[in-house]
Amino acid sequence: MARYYKVIDTQKAIAQNYFSLVFFRGENVKNEVSLLRWIWLCLIEMLFGEELLESIVTTASNSGCPEDKDKDRKYGEPSQLNLHIPNGILTNLFRRQIIQVLYYKFYLQYLFLLPVTNPYKNVTNYTIDVSRIRFRFRKSLLYLVIAFRRVYLFAALILNIAVDISVYLISESVFYAIAAGFIIELLRRLFKI
Repeated sequence: MARYYKVIDTQKAIAQNYFSLVFFRGENVKNEVSLLRWIWLCLIEMLFGEELLESIVTTASNSGCPEDKDKDRKYGEPSQLNLHIPNGILTNLFRRQIIQVLYYKFYLQYLFLLPVTNPYKNVTNYTIDVSRIRFRFRKSLLYLVIAFRRVYLFAALILNIAVDISVYLISESVFYAIAAGFIIELLRRLFKI
């Protein structure tokens, strides 16, 4: 009979609170984004964050660009922020806001994206034109994608439960609560079209 060996790993797990990273402004963006704007960016991210991660992971499988050969393959394929956004009906409607999420959250807050050249801030008209600047994903942070996906799914679950409970308390009907949960989930999936 085979002897069972218990597998152990005493290496400490990564103890990062991803919820605070997603929902609270870090030092890199506190002076860049107001609290109300940050809340708006969080809402947009909750709607489209999963798709953005999938798109960025897809481009991370390729490497290299003319400006920087990236011989060690540390980064994904560089593209303008606009090209990191998957095409879709609702993503096209919210494209300008999603670009803000990619810049302020994925680049400045999470450090997922790295520009090939530094963005220029125009202080006279308060813009940062990144039209000609390509951003690439840091492959060393690929392990974080699952944790961020879980944050997005958990936020959707909390929203669904909150709506279900609210509808039940108002209507006192289980049918309406289930219907509300169904509608919320349907809307969440429609945002991916």
